[in-house]
Amino acid sequence: MLFNSAAFAIFLPLMLAVYWSLRGSRRRNALLFGSYLFYGWWDWRFLGLLVLSTLAAYGCALAIEKRDSPGSRRRILGFNIVVNLMVLGAFKYFNFFRDGLIRFGAVAGLDLDLPVFDVVLPMGISFYTFQAMSYTIDVFRGSPAEHNFGKFSLFISCFPQLVAGPIMRAGDFLPQLSREPSLSGADFSEGVYRVFRGLFKKMIVADTLALYVDMVFKTPEAFSGISAWIALYAYAFQIYMDFSGYCDVAVGVGRLFGLRLDENFDRPYLACSPSEFWRRWHITLSTWLRDYLYIPLGGSRGGRLLTTRNLLITMTLGGLWHGAAWTFVAWGLYQALLLIAERLAWRGRRPIDPDSLPAGSRLLRIVVMFHLMCLGWLLFRSPDWHTVAVMGVNLFDFSAPAVHGLRVAVLVAACMAVHALPMFRDLGARYARVPGFGQGALAAVCLWVLLIGGPKSQSFIYFQF
Repeated sequence: MLFNSAAFAIFLPLMLAVYWSLRGSRRRNALLFGSYLFYGWWDWRFLGLLVLSTLAAYGCALAIEKRDSPGSRRRILGFNIVVNLMVLGAFKYFNFFRDGLIRFGAVAGLDLDLPVFDVVLPMGISFYTFQAMSYTIDVFRGSPAEHNFGKFSLFISCFPQLVAGPIMRAGDFLPQLSREPSLSGADFSEGVYRVFRGLFKKMIVADTLALYVDMVFKTPEAFSGISAWIALYAYAFQIYMDFSGYCDVAVGVGRLFGLRLDENFDRPYLACSPSEFWRRWHITLSTWLRDYLYIPLGGSRGGRLLTTRNLLITMTLGGLWHGAAWTFVAWGLYQALLLIAERLAWRGRRPIDPDSLPAGSRLLRIVVMFHLMCLGWLLFRSPDWHTVAVMGVNLFDFSAPAVHGLRVAVLVAACMAVHALPMFRDLGARYARVPGFGQGALAAVCLWVLLIGGPKSQSFIYFQF
């Protein structure tokens, strides 16, 4: 089921009515049932994978908690990680590594005939497997295991964040299930505002930008110079509006159920450096990679060479997490090189506090950083290396005028303004101060705009990851 679908427009109010009419464990069980219904609506057969990941993490965490031997605890943790990675690898990376082995065999003079795993990628698998792994790792590190299977199942499968995050930590989510939720007027206003804001970002802004982006990247030979740059800027805001829009809806829906979900974005295109960008973009994945991969590898404690190695491993695997293609690997490597270059520029000094910079210097850094990220999005968006090459050349070919790009350029400029100007930062608080009737009227207007104002809505970008 998609947030931007008619089915969800019916599902959500019915689910809220049932949820708030119950109490205690019945309320949690209703939300758990609704979450499985939400996920199974897409393809009920993949519910088995969700249940498998839940059972493996639950059982392994209890087993780890009961063991005193470090070696035994480590083996159980390893088993759980292997189970999750095998499920993720089979559905997401089998054909990627299969093709790589065939190419390697051809170079070595071998004609390998390996089977193809022809199956649709289960929606949200990258997110709930990472959430399950973080839980067992936390228990291994000393956090208490959750003994109530119903609560734990809801932690893994809670539908607002199940498919595309944010990636929650057990220590933040499970305690919320141990107390009776409440819904104040402020929570309701905030939830409704976030839902409509997210849907507007997705259905009106991102999907409109997608029309031009898809056209340019489908036939890159036909576009050059300004058109190519417009497409790149448009994709930067398409993916931001699409993914942050999903997260807005997730946070808003969670608030309507009395749950607090983590924020995933903090105006990332105002970053002055690569490290600041990753503190603002996909925050829950960034912190997951930091806490469960980068720091265990040694972080920045082993000197410049080891730190460089750890950044390369972490960000390259982070790129691979996004998709089974060498362009994603290259994107992760590119991000690692930016972070490494930033550290080399420090040369042992403390990083500059962005807020302490003069306005002109900060603006220059923001502009440079935005363009560095846009060049990275070229790798991320391109379906193959041919597109990367053609688009890369076209960015510096200004012999032809822009094609059909004026409206998109205006929309991109509007996105930049909303993203940067302080006057747009507290719209949610302003909405909450409007009387109830006015809030309802504004919601009705927004619903009308969503129904008639945008192009045919597409699936959320991060569903493919």
